[in-house]
Order: sequence, then structure tokens, then C-alpha cells
Amino acid sequence: MGIPKFFRYISERYPLTSQLIQENNIPEFDNLYIDFNGIIHNCSHPNDEDAHFRLSEEQIFTSIFTYVDHLFGKIKPKKLFFMAVDGVAPRAKMNQQRSRRFRTAKEAKEVREKAERKGEKLPEEKAFDSNCITPGTPFMARLSEQLRYFVNKKITEDSNWRDVTVVLSGHEVPGEGEHKIMEYIRKSRAQADYDPNVRHCLYGLDADLIMLALLSHDPHFCLLREEVKFGPSKSKANKSLESINFYLLHLTLMREYLDLEFHDIEPMLPFNYNLERVIDDFILLAVFIGNDFLPHLPDLHIHENGLERLFEIYKKALPSLDGYINESGTINTRRLQVILDEMAEWEKEIFQKEYADMNWYKGKQAKHVKEMESARNRNKLVLTQPQREIFDQVRAFVLDHRNPTSQAHLRRTRLAMPNTFPARERKFIATLADDLHLSLTWDEYDDDDQNLVVWRFPGELDEPLPENGNGNGHTNGGEAEEEDEAWEDEEDEESKAAVDRILTKYAKAKVMEDDQDGDFDRRYEASVKEKMDEWKRGYYKGKLEISYDDPKEMGDLIYRYIEGVQWVMHYYYSGVASWGWFYDYHYAPRISDLMGVDKMTFHFELGKPFFPFQQLMGVLPEASKEHIPRAYQELMYDVNSPILDFYPTEFESDLNGKKQEWEAVVKIPFIDEVRLLKAMGSRDHMLTQEERQRNSFGTSTQFSFNPGEPTVYPSSLPGFFPALHRCTCKMEPYDLPTLDGLHLIEGLCDGVFLGAAALAGFPSLQTLPHTAALGHHGVNVHGSESRNKSMVVHIQNAHEDKKIAAVAEEMIGQRTFVGWPFLKEGVVSSVSDSLFKYEKMTVVPGSAPKVISNPHSPQGVGLWKMKAEKIEHYYSKRCGIITGNIDVLVHVRPLKGLKRLDTGALVKDYEGPEKETEQAVQMTVSEVVSEDPRFMEKEAPPLSEEFPVDSKVFFLGEHAYGVAAQVSETTKETLSVILAFFPSEQAENEKFKEVVTNRAAQRYFPSFKVAEMVGLSSMAIARITSRFMVLTSDGQKHDLGLSLKFEAKSLKVIDYSKKDGKYWEFSDKAVDLIREYAQTYPEVMAVLRHAGDAMVQSDEVFRNAENPDAKVKEAKAWLSTKGVRGFEPVSLFCDQLKKETVKEIEELADRTTSSKSRDAIKKAIVKGIPRQAVLKPAHSAYRLQNQHFALGDRVTMVQDSGGVPLSAKGVVIGMNAKTMDVVWDVPFMSGSTLSDRCSAYRGSTVEFTSCLNLTHPQFIASTNPNAPTQQKPTTPFNPRFGPHPAIQPKPGQQAASGFRPAPQTQGTPVHIMSNPNRGRGAIVNGRGGAHPNGSSANHHPSGSVDHPRGGPRGGARGGFVPLVRGGPPHVPPRGGFAPPFRGRGGPPHDFDRGRGRGFSPRGGLRGGRGRGNAAPPVPT
Repeated sequence: MGIPKFFRYISERYPLTSQLIQENNIPEFDNLYIDFNGIIHNCSHPNDEDAHFRLSEEQIFTSIFTYVDHLFGKIKPKKLFFMAVDGVAPRAKMNQQRSRRFRTAKEAKEVREKAERKGEKLPEEKAFDSNCITPGTPFMARLSEQLRYFVNKKITEDSNWRDVTVVLSGHEVPGEGEHKIMEYIRKSRAQADYDPNVRHCLYGLDADLIMLALLSHDPHFCLLREEVKFGPSKSKANKSLESINFYLLHLTLMREYLDLEFHDIEPMLPFNYNLERVIDDFILLAVFIGNDFLPHLPDLHIHENGLERLFEIYKKALPSLDGYINESGTINTRRLQVILDEMAEWEKEIFQKEYADMNWYKGKQAKHVKEMESARNRNKLVLTQPQREIFDQVRAFVLDHRNPTSQAHLRRTRLAMPNTFPARERKFIATLADDLHLSLTWDEYDDDDQNLVVWRFPGELDEPLPENGNGNGHTNGGEAEEEDEAWEDEEDEESKAAVDRILTKYAKAKVMEDDQDGDFDRRYEASVKEKMDEWKRGYYKGKLEISYDDPKEMGDLIYRYIEGVQWVMHYYYSGVASWGWFYDYHYAPRISDLMGVDKMTFHFELGKPFFPFQQLMGVLPEASKEHIPRAYQELMYDVNSPILDFYPTEFESDLNGKKQEWEAVVKIPFIDEVRLLKAMGSRDHMLTQEERQRNSFGTSTQFSFNPGEPTVYPSSLPGFFPALHRCTCKMEPYDLPTLDGLHLIEGLCDGVFLGAAALAGFPSLQTLPHTAALGHHGVNVHGSESRNKSMVVHIQNAHEDKKIAAVAEEMIGQRTFVGWPFLKEGVVSSVSDSLFKYEKMTVVPGSAPKVISNPHSPQGVGLWKMKAEKIEHYYSKRCGIITGNIDVLVHVRPLKGLKRLDTGALVKDYEGPEKETEQAVQMTVSEVVSEDPRFMEKEAPPLSEEFPVDSKVFFLGEHAYGVAAQVSETTKETLSVILAFFPSEQAENEKFKEVVTNRAAQRYFPSFKVAEMVGLSSMAIARITSRFMVLTSDGQKHDLGLSLKFEAKSLKVIDYSKKDGKYWEFSDKAVDLIREYAQTYPEVMAVLRHAGDAMVQSDEVFRNAENPDAKVKEAKAWLSTKGVRGFEPVSLFCDQLKKETVKEIEELADRTTSSKSRDAIKKAIVKGIPRQAVLKPAHSAYRLQNQHFALGDRVTMVQDSGGVPLSAKGVVIGMNAKTMDVVWDVPFMSGSTLSDRCSAYRGSTVEFTSCLNLTHPQFIASTNPNAPTQQKPTTPFNPRFGPHPAIQPKPGQQAASGFRPAPQTQGTPVHIMSNPNRGRGAIVNGRGGAHPNGSSANHHPSGSVDHPRGGPRGGARGGFVPLVRGGPPHVPPRGGFAPPFRGRGGPPHDFDRGRGRGFSPRGGLRGGRGRGNAAPPVPT
């Protein structure tokens, strides 16, 4: 099933199902499963369209390891990590595998030949053949060995891997990867001790994983996958893992969406509605759209709303059945036949719309209608035969009851006709009733629920109708005056005469006789059937080479297809029903031919799987023969081979209604198992011992942490990977759970938590009251508005009738959950409506805080409205949620995580005012059923428990800061550690910093200044520093620009350009280069003065040159000699060192490492120190907040999880907004080149809290247990690079700071702690205090001063600085939204302008009130 189409369809129809993974907003999982083959393909051949692309096998293996480690680090499973590689597949899957591999070989050949035709010289080494990713190949055998080494290494070195059981089911274990995973889940669910609330996460790219996850009926299930880009494909740049977005598809939400989709039919069902059974039926219906084992039914495509049509048919047909279609993997064929019959009608409609020749019918019908209209125009009444028959019944009804015995008898009299009339006859009935003044009802039913048309005499409807009839009869005026009163007096002879005249008129009307074939509708039906049969004959003959008129051939095809559907259901629900069964046709039968299904029964023989080499010979083309043992290779190409026809080199592809080439049907012959095995059997004796071993089946392997005596695990790649000399991993064979008389569990397990009671992190729509409806809403999930229907959720505002003051009193200071339905905890700081902001403040010292309202500033009113509209629009267009009017906003400070106190206790830590967010009050949830255990506060554990003897820590004392240590002893209050270090390390740290500081300093000038310096216009500078394309006479384009800046891509060139505000700036080196260029080629500069943006010709640049084209090439070559083509473009929003500097750092690290010996290691014992004098690796995320870094800083890795080895040392070579790039002293398995900026396997991008800064120690702790103090940086570290413009207030106006004016301060601003009661500073007036020296500046260890964010020139950040009493304002107020400050207050003065529209900082002062006066502490 095509994953992009299916995934896109599901995410547009059910918009909330996919969640972008973000920090602190991902569920906790027990089990992580990886369908491994997708990773192998991604890491081994990411760019098949490039004929020059090559990767060594070592690079492939390390890429796979890095990818797996990255996924593990994102999910962090608590119990099980299950890696499943595809083994030998059932024959039913081998059809698809064979098609794919033949197509792959053909496409690889075409790419290679295309490059050769262009004259390109290809690398000598052969390109990677992805067909080797098949069980039994030498590559897969080597990969298995590498994976075993990798898992041993990770369990030995990474603490996160030690607490889980790791299972590797390799290529030697039969079965597809995803189905081995599902077999584990199925059998685990059947065990008596199974936890019904196990939290599963399954990584994979195939669409059928969604189906497999749903049919597990475990609701706490997510699918992990990379972001899929829709629309035109972009260039396949090598993206780093850190830049890849990952999504979770939540099955909890998809189950609830499916319930919304189908729940409306519950009242109509003659049996109990059961969502689990509906899900089973949904899975069965989806098989008809596409799967890996059967071709899709013709004309049933997702992109043409095939699935939606199936839903409609299912909803229509299910109430007429006596149960569900899919009975836990067994198809009820009788009920399925009803669904197929409805689908057949749909196929007929498609044929009529797209294929049938309607001209004949339309022409004949037009002629007939013209004759009737002509007769009517001559005032002649013309009837059709059916109309005459209706009239005869009505006339008999009128005449039979002309003389009733009583008025009551007349009122009980009626004429009922089945309402099966076409539109023409319905119109005639209405006219006839009108003429005779009879009453009509159209919506009555008989006992068999048959819709009726009921005729009555006038006046009967004055009495109540029967319960089953509530139609509204009507009477209208007739043609003649005497007819108006025809029934007023039944004894009136004149009235009878009027009725007789009408009856006579209709009786004498001419009847247009149809021909012998019946009326036009019947003739049309006959014509359509005839042409459909003709169409089908062509389909079956052309595609399947069978006769539509041969009952046996058609019967065999139809039975085989339905048998295949049953095989798939067995495979999904209970495992392989038959290893040897396969669908031996390339195409499916037409939908309308699926008849007799209700009489079918099926029986499957289990059989045995192919051996690996048998599968290789069954699926690989001759072009991939090198992956097959030599003993068999001749069978693929030798003219005398008995199975040569299995390996065609040329074959046909048929898109068969699909859009993409990879979806085409590859028309190659099916493998004849008997012939194949016989041909191979004659050569089996030629296999080597190693090949015989590779051709056998194996078992899965379980890996676990072994704390006992370490062992030695040999290198899997000697000379590339090191041996593991202290391996603490134990390997043993692993068998899946067994049933042993147990039965598979159908549906939900007992005790499962659903809806709002689901475990923390698993979203549910049930956490807010809502309704839902399916409709066209234009939801924009993938960058463009959906044209299909979406399930739109309407939120019911639980706060609608509350006054805002009551809402403020109830919510301020309390925790709430925002981000619905992906709930994230926060604390409410304030509440606002369109006019006022409500906060809790202490008005009188010593009294309880009260809710105080303050009006917004004039600018704040507009900002509030814009923010509310933005929230409403986001939910509507991105999420398919109608919030209703947003009248109240809640201002929330999100939970950042847990913070570790000096006592060792963990408490909740909320973001400060700068990270405050707004949410509509109706979208907040006050309480949850299940708390997230990761964010629950914990008391301090005993030292012996927190720091067991022999555990690894880092020493934070002033001397030997950052040295790795080992705990040797603990008491109730103190611990002792053994330090191991090189005495020379402190001096080495300074040397690394000198490499960076000794770089030649660069002055930068704005572009307009550069223009003055070199004598060019600003426009000329803008063009020559970018790209300047010149066209030569042969049509070739040549870039004569300096490529110093890339505006559209937001790239700069290190040491040459930057953009810190509105203008680009260029360094001395750049100015010298421009000046030299202008002197060498003044013609280029001259044309820049006059040329517009259009591309110029070579003779327009070098007008006086004898050969302008040659001069262009000469100038281009000159630029190359100046190193222009080797410039390093990097992001504007980062700071990085040049390659040359990085190379110097690496060389220094190599010299330093090689000069060290084990004999030089010094050991020291430090006794009786407090707990804060050491850093436990698991505590780094809690304790290393706000640590500052700079380029050239020496760091050590203090996290014992992730890709970088614990205590590895490196140097910071790049700074990003939230991470830093580090080049490490030694290579390691998951290292990278950081986009070719360092040597292979030596670089990585890490978070700030993962490393300890050795150059500038910032967490030095006292080793005196009686005075356990520790230095801690309090200023948040938020490095900012590139253009971050600010919005300046108009002259004479205050800045818009949130919903009120920004505060004004005098003197040095007091820095407000984000949570003063958590040990971050003194308490001043109930809130955060100032720096001990009276300044809010934080002294950097290097001696520099870090000013509060907002700039060193006095501008207080976003109005978060409290008033200092007793003095006039000193600096103008700051504030406003300046991206990427989103809600963070004002940037420095040297920023130009902002693009943010939202609110300025929350928490700024107003009228003397604010965080610095008598406000209460921030709640925790």
C-alpha cells in the first residue's frame, strides 16, 4: 500500500492523529519495535538518482548504528527494544519482492547509462545494489554480525540500554520484520501476566503498519516515522539526523476518529455496536484498496476517494446485515457478498461516467422527448405506457368509491402504490393528483418498510394520520372553475361531470409506445450491460489473458482472489496460514464480477518457508547474481538453464491506473516452485560450508546487561571498530512467548484504560466535551488545503457561562494542561479578555493575594484580538477543530521539567515569563486522570542509593573540576570519591582555547559602507557578493559572483559575511577580495552599475574582448584560484569555526592524545564531600541548566546515554540556538563529519546540558560538607545569531509590551529569578532578588559579563524588570514581539524590526505592580 497516499489520506481525514515530536512532549513507552529494513535502505542508498553516489560498507554500518541509536534516544523504551529484520517471506509476499527487485535493477541500469551518455566519468567502485538487502546474501550476514557488536557496545557503554531487554530477530529468522513484531505482541497478549496498558511504539514506513497496530487492539500504541514531504520532490541533500522531523501517529486518536466516523449507524444496527469489530472491518475494507500480497481492485484508488466510498457503502450495508464482516481474521463471506454487491453498483456508475458510449441513448431519448413535447405543445395529452398504467389504477379507485356508504367510509379509503417510480412518473403522479384534487403522501411505509405513494380523497388528512405516515398532502387549484368545487358536495352532479371530463381526457390521451425492448430506461440498462461486458472482455483478455465468457477461468480467478483476501486476514490476525500460497495473477478481477463469494470456503496447508537461497533465486534478477552463490548463478543466464525464463532482462510495466512508476505492475513470469527447486537441487552439493550455514534458519538473540565479570567481545570490523575489552552484555537465544493451550485475545484486554483515562502522554478527544461532523473544511496538514472531507471536531466551551473574574479566581496560580489533545502541564499566571488582564497580586503587605484587573494599552487591545484570531485559525485550519468564539485567554508558563535541589530532591520547574504562552480557556484541561511519572516530584533518596559504590560521577571541586571519578564510600551526609586524571589537562584546555582566540580578528562593515570603500553602488555590491550569472554564446551559464551570501537560503560565509540586523556586513577579507576583483576585471563591475536583475550575455560584459566567452571562463578560473568555490556557507543563525581552525584543533587533539600514557594517570581520594560536589551522569539535564559556552571551549561529555562515549573530551566548533557542534578528541561509532567540517566520526551535535564546560567552570562546588555551597549560573543561555530585528516604538510612544505599557526602570535592572524558591537566589519582596554585588549581570568565568537578555545597553527584557523604588525612569521601555522571541519581550537596540504580531511579554509591570514588588512567589 502506498504509504504517502494512505498516510496523507488518514492525516487529512483525521487531522489530529499525527504529532510532531518535540522536547518534553512525547509519551513514555515500554516497548520500542523497529521494522529494520526501512533503516537499512535509508542508510545504504539514500540517493539512487545520482550515478556518482558511493558509500563504503563501513559508512553504511555506522550510519545504521547512528540511526538506531537516534531512534532509541528519542523514544527511550523502559522494558523492551525489539529489532526485526526481514527474514524469508511467504510466497505471497515474494511476488511483490520479485517485482520490486527487477524494477530496481532496471532503474539502476538506466541511471548509469544516462550518466555515461552524458560523458560523465563514474567512480571505479561499483554502486551499492540495494537488492542485496534480501535474506541470505553475504551483506545481510555481515550486517547481522555488526548489529550484534553494536548492541554489545551500547549495553556496555550506554546506561539507557542497560535497563531494557534487547531482542534482535535477524534475516536468518523466517518472516517479515513487522509480522515477527506482531507475532510477539499477539502471543504476549495471550499470557496471563500481560499488562493490558503496555505502551507500544513501532517504527516503520509501511502503510500496513497502521493496520497491524490497529488490529492489535492495544490502544496505547504509536507509530514512529520520519516527516513525509508532499508535493514536488526537493533535491536530496544529506540532512543530519538532528534536522529530521519525526512524527508519532497516535492510535488512541485514530481509534476515536474511527468511532466518530461509524458511530452514527449504531441506532440502525440490529446487533450491538462494537468499535473493536468496526476496526476489524475497516482493516478488511482497506485490503481492497491495496496491500503487499494482492493487486488492488480496479478503479479503487485512495487518491480518487476509494476508501471514502468504501466507508459509505459499509455504513449503508451494515444495518442490513446480522453481524460484522471480519470475525477476528475469519471473513464472513455471506456478509462480504452484500458489501461487494454494493461495490458492484459503484463500478457500474464509474463505467457509465467514464467508459459507456451514451450518445446513442441520449440521441434516441432526445428524439422521444421531442415528440412528446411537440404533442403537448399542440395541447394534446401524451402518456407513456407506465403513466397509462398508473392512470388506470387511479381511475378505478375514483369510480369504485364514487358512491360511499358514509363520509367515514370515504375518509378511510386510500390507494397505495410502491414508490419505485422514476422522476418522470413521479411528476406525472403529482400532476394527475393535482387535476383530480386528490391528496398525496410520499413518505408512508408498509409493514415491510416499503416506501409508498398514497392517494386519498380530499379531507381525509384533516384527521390524524397513522403513526407510520406523517406526510403532507397538498391540493392545488385545477384548470377550470367548475373543477375547483368538484368534491365539495358529493351529491352535486356538476362535480361528478367535472371529474368525468378529466378522466375522459386522460383516457383518450395518446400513449407513446416503446419498442419491443421496453422503455428507454430498460433499453439503456441493456445497452450499458452489453457495453460493460464488452469492456470486461477487453480487460480480462488484455491484462489476464483469460476469457470473460469462460465460467471456469473466471471462477478460478474470483475464487483465488477472495481466497487471497482470507489469506491476508489470517496473516494479519494469527500468522502465516500457508507459506506456499500465492496469488498467481498480475491483476485483480473487476468488482462487479466478485459473485458467489457467499458460497466459498477455504482451506490452507501451512507447509514450510523457502530456504534463504531459494528465496534469492525466486526474487533476484540476473543483474544481481553476485549476491547468490556461484553454484546457482549460471541458472540465471545460461541458455541451457531449465529456468532461464524466470529471469527476463526486458519486461513490461503497466501503471494500471496508478500515478507513480513504483506503483506499476511489473509483468514478469511467476516462479514455478517445482521447477525452481529441481534446478537448484542439482547444484546444492557445490555450496561451501559457509554458504550452507548462511542457507539455514537461525533463532533470535536476546541481549541483557550483565553486571558480573566483564568479558571481551571481539571487533566485528578489525582495524575499524575496537574490541570491547570490558563487555558487560550477555547474549542468549530468544524464543517468542508460547501459547501452550492459551488462546489469542480478541478485541480489548480486560483492564485497559481508554479515553480520558488513557495513560499520560496518550492523547484523547474525550478530555474535552465535543461533537464532530464529517465535511469539507480545507484542513492544511501538509502545506496545502485538503480537498477531501475531514472529521471536524466542535469544542463545547465549559467556561461559556462563567464570568471572567470567576475564571481568573479559579485558575490563576493553579496548574492546567494546554496543547489539546497533546496535553502538556503548565501553571496559569494570568487570564485576559479583550479589554482587561487579570492577575493575582498582594495589594496590602501581609494580606492574601487578590485578583486585580488592569486594562490593556491601546496597542494591547489589538494584539489581544490578533492573538485570539491566530489561535482560532490554527486550530481550525491545522487541526480541524472549531473552538467557537475565543473570549478568554489563559496565560500559561509550561512545565520545563524537574529541577534537582541541593538536597537531592526533584521538584517541578516551570518556564519563566519569557516562555509564557496563551491558550483559549475552552481548550485547557484542569485535571488529568493519569499523571506522567517522569514529571512527578520526588524526595531526596539516601546517598547510598543515589550514589552506589563504584558508580561513575564527575568531580565539581575547584581543583580537578570536571574530572571523572568513582564513588568509593557513602555515609548519611557525605561521600568519598576516587579521582583519575592527567595533571596536564588544565594546561591543555588553555591550548585549545588559544587556537580559537589567536585567529585573526575580523572587522565587519555594513554593505553600504563597503560600497563606499570600493567605489561601487550598493546594488552592485548586493549582486557581486551573491550570484552573478553570465550567459556564453553556447548557452552555458557561468557564475561570476563571489558567493559570499545567500539571502534566500539564509546562509553566510565564515570569516567573510554575516547579517546581524537589517543589513549584510562584510569583513576586511571580503572587502579586499571585492577590491581585487574590481581591479582585475573592471568590466564586470562596470556592467553591474547598469545591469538589472536579468542575466547578461558575455559580450555585454566584455564588450571590447576578442573572445568574450573566453574572458568569462578566465574570470571564473580566477575566482577559483581565490578560493571562492571552496567557501563554507553556513546558517545565518549559528556561529562556527572555519575548516582550517577545526583542522588545527584536531591536530592538537591528536598530538595531545598520542603523548599520553596510562602511567601518567594520577589518582586521588577525596573524602567526606557533600552530594553537590559531584555530578551524576543521569542528573546532567537537571543540574547543568543555564551553562554558557563559546567557540573554542573545552568540554567533556557527562551523559552516559547517547552516541558520544562518557567522559570523552572535545572542543566547541559551532553554536546553534539550542545545541552546539563539538569535534571530539577521538573518533567514535556514531560520530559524523558535521557536514564535512571535521574528520569522519569525530563530530556531533549535542545539547548544552550534556557537557561540562572545562574552559569556563560554572558549577564549582565546595567540598566542605559543613558549607555546601555551589556556584550556579542563573542567566538563561540563549545564544542568538543572525538577523533578529526588533519593533521600535514610534517617537513619543511607549512600546507595546504584551497587553500593557512596558515598565520603566532606573539604574541597574534587578534580574528576576524564574523560581526563587528553588534555590536560585535570595528572596526580595517575596520574589527573586538581585545579584549579590547589586547588579543583575552574571559574571562569566572568563571575566566577561553576561547582561540580562534584552541587550547590554539598558533595555529591560520585555518589561520583566521590576520598578526600583525611589527614582525616575532611567531607560526607555522595551517590549513587543521580535521573532524568534515569540512572546519573549524586547531584544537589544541594535536589532532592527520584528515580524511577530502576538503579545509582548507577560509579567511586565503596570502602574507600579509587578514581579518585583509584593507579588507572591511563582507557584511550583
